[in-house]
Amino acid sequence: MRTSILTLGFTIILQVSFCQSNFLITTKGDTLYGDLKILSYDIVDRVQLTADKKKKSFTALEAKTVFLNNEMYHSVRHDTRYNFMVLKQSGYLSLYGFRIDNQTTYDGRFLVKRDGDAIEVPNLTFKKTMQEFLKDCMSVSDRIKSGELGRKNLDTLITLYNACIDENTKLAALANATAVNTEISLPSIENLKVKIENSSLSSRQDILDLIRDIETKVKGSQPVPNYLIEGLKGYLVNTEYNVDLEKLIIALKSKQ
Repeated sequence: MRTSILTLGFTIILQVSFCQSNFLITTKGDTLYGDLKILSYDIVDRVQLTADKKKKSFTALEAKTVFLNNEMYHSVRHDTRYNFMVLKQSGYLSLYGFRIDNQTTYDGRFLVKRDGDAIEVPNLTFKKTMQEFLKDCMSVSDRIKSGELGRKNLDTLITLYNACIDENTKLAALANATAVNTEISLPSIENLKVKIENSSLSSRQDILDLIRDIETKVKGSQPVPNYLIEGLKGYLVNTEYNVDLEKLIIALKSKQ
């Protein structure tokens, strides 16, 4: 009997631990634990959270991250859809798996750059499409053109591309290092950050991530990589926040 009780107790502990290991993070930054189930829809995916015998669902516009069964899922825009995609490889260029229509497995492949540029990994037009998509790193683009790197080498291709971008960023920073005026830059950063936090933009969290990366660079007296600025431009140009964006860019370019 004692052994049975101990076994039962150990099983309960395992079940609780497993439950607590699954969580989601909302776009507001709240972390919620419980049993999770990702539900696929045509336009916007949902994730169902069960905790304390209560169920609640969040759309892919309300939850940005889902950690389920030791795998990380992010809300990713795919054409006109917002899907929860499983993260396969992370970096400046990240690789995701997504559900192909009428399938339950995540066999589709989707690439997302940190500046917001994204593309579904093609099959028939892989060489031509990927050459264009990764043209900002000619060493990788040329190896795709020659056939040295193909779809079967996707993981290696991404690793090489991320290393290339990292090296290019460091070289550009050294060549064009501009002293950032912290007193001018930080208020501009904070002003834009507060406005975005209070906005209803669907890409609010992605924009805030870029702003925080810029803030970290400025506080550390480091040059701000151009891709962070271009990423912000991609999200905010032609929006009501364009003026604040321009003020921030001017502040970042000002010298001490």
